[in-house]
Amino acid sequence: MNIRILIVCLGATFWLTACNDNTSSPSTAASPTRLTGHVSNDDGPVDKARIEAKDAKGQVAAKTELQGGSNAYQLSLPAGTAYPVILTAYPLANPNEVLKAAVPSSLASEQDISPVTTIIVDTALSLGGINEPNLAKAAGAAIALRKKSGGGGGGGGATTESFKGDPTKQYGGWH
Repeated sequence: MNIRILIVCLGATFWLTACNDNTSSPSTAASPTRLTGHVSNDDGPVDKARIEAKDAKGQVAAKTELQGGSNAYQLSLPAGTAYPVILTAYPLANPNEVLKAAVPSSLASEQDISPVTTIIVDTALSLGGINEPNLAKAAGAAIALRKKSGGGGGGGGATTESFKGDPTKQYGGWH
């Protein structure tokens, strides 16, 4: 049953990409955007980290810190923020482990940050940049990579339990 959900979500992701004519130019938010999510690594929740949001111009749009006790974060991106935005989490327990996620537009209100979203961002960048076609390709590649490596779930096998988010509104919703 989980594989059917994954197939439907991937289909919606690719359909949205094909229908969107504005895939390569950054957009700007007309109003502030509240963004929430959770930070995790392969060991589980990360509850102590510094999180930074950089806009399409490379400017820091917002920052926050997880102080411990919860891996949930909240950021307010100001009006005029140029999308896509890259979220970067720097876990305090392992400063060399950098986790990333992409927020393609101000329509997104939730975005988790995890090893899978890091793979998506890195792959999209290697494909030429953070835009909707590259994020769609990168999301498919990340799922395949996690299945191949046995990651993506607590059971060690290829699962879909790491899917979260509405692919019709954002990419990189896997955590």
